[in-house]
Amino acid sequence: MARIVDKDTRLIDVDFGPVATVLARNANDPSATSATSSLNGTLQLLYYASPANPLPGSFIQYQQIDLSFMTKNNEVMQPTEISVQRTSPVPLGFNYNGNDFDQIEEYIYIFTRPLNNSDWLGPGAPPTFEDLRELGLDRSQTISQIGGVDAGIPDHQQTIYAEKRMYSYSSNLGATQTNGGLSSNPFYYNIYGMPVLDSVTTWGTMSAITGPQLHCYRVVINRTQEMLFPEVVASTYDGSSSLRFPPVNITMLCRDPKLTEGEYLTRLANAMNSIPEDGPTA
Repeated sequence: MARIVDKDTRLIDVDFGPVATVLARNANDPSATSATSSLNGTLQLLYYASPANPLPGSFIQYQQIDLSFMTKNNEVMQPTEISVQRTSPVPLGFNYNGNDFDQIEEYIYIFTRPLNNSDWLGPGAPPTFEDLRELGLDRSQTISQIGGVDAGIPDHQQTIYAEKRMYSYSSNLGATQTNGGLSSNPFYYNIYGMPVLDSVTTWGTMSAITGPQLHCYRVVINRTQEMLFPEVVASTYDGSSSLRFPPVNITMLCRDPKLTEGEYLTRLANAMNSIPEDGPTA
C-alpha cells in the first residue's frame, strides 16, 4: 500500500500476514509425513511444501504493491528510511523429537520486477529453495529459471531491500535426554520451545522507485522435521513441530529526489531491465 503524506513524500507499506505450520513425522521416517498451514498469511501463499515435496512446511508468500499511479504521473520516490516491524523476533511454537542441528531460514525480498512465478511454481516444478537463498546481488547467480528464461534474477539495482534471518534451537533452552532435562522414556528424546534468533543480514540499494509495481516475497525454509536416519537418535521417535511465523511490516519513507527527465528514464529502464550479467544481448 502507498500512502501520500504530501506532494513530495510517500509511505510505502509491505505487509506479510502470519503463517502457522504444523508438521508430524512417524518414527524412523527421514521427513515429515504431514504438513498443514493456517492463519491469514496463507492467503498470500505462492507455495507451501507438502510431504510430497522437499522441505515440508517451507513456504513462499507474495505481495504485489500497485504503484501504477506513480508511473502515470511520472513520479519518482527515493526511499530515505526503512522500518521493519514484527510482533515477535522469532517464530513461536515447539519442536518435539525434531531437527535441532539445522537452522530455520527466513528471507524477505522487495524487487522492482517479479520473479517468473508461473514458470518455477508450475505443475511438476516446485521451487528449488537453494536458488531462493541468493538473490539480489549482481554476481550471486547469472542465469536462473526463477527469473525467467534467459532473463536472470533481479539485480542489485532492482533489489530495494532484502533481509535474511536465521533461527536455531539451543540445548540450553530445551529438555533433552542428553542434557538431563528428560528422563529416558519411549515418547520423547528432546523437547524444544521457541528457537532463538542467530543473525540478521540485510542488503539492497534503497534505489529510487518509479512503479508500476513492487514485488515482495517472504521465503521460509523449514527443516524442523528433516532428519538423518538412523544416525540421529531422535529420528527413531515420532516427531512433531508447530511454528507460528509472525506478521511482518516493512515501511519505506520516500521523498522526491527531483530527477531530471533523462535521469527518470534511466531509472525506469534500470528498474525493469531483465538482461542478466553475461546474458544474451540480442
